[in-house]
Amino acid sequence: MSNEDRDSGMLSFLVGMGIGAAAAAIAALLYAPRRGTDTRRGVTDAVRTLRGRAEELAERVRGASQEVTERLKQDLDAAVTAGKEAVEARRAELGRTTHSE
Repeated sequence: MSNEDRDSGMLSFLVGMGIGAAAAAIAALLYAPRRGTDTRRGVTDAVRTLRGRAEELAERVRGASQEVTERLKQDLDAAVTAGKEAVEARRAELGRTTHSE
């Protein structure tokens, strides 16, 4: 399994976990036996907390995606360089073969 697959899987897991936590918190508040004002206050607090967590998660996702992008750029650069070197080596080999005949 490549690092990109692992990072993508971890990112999906974290997003899913955040969404699940949000849904559970809201469901718990809505089904708890309390007065309307207490429930609304609880929902408001939960939404604020979840918003903060979502912003933190979004920042982590941005950081992780930037790291993955940078790694991919480096890998691509290395592959292009290796390809160019292989082409040049083959050209040199063909040039020697042509001149020696």
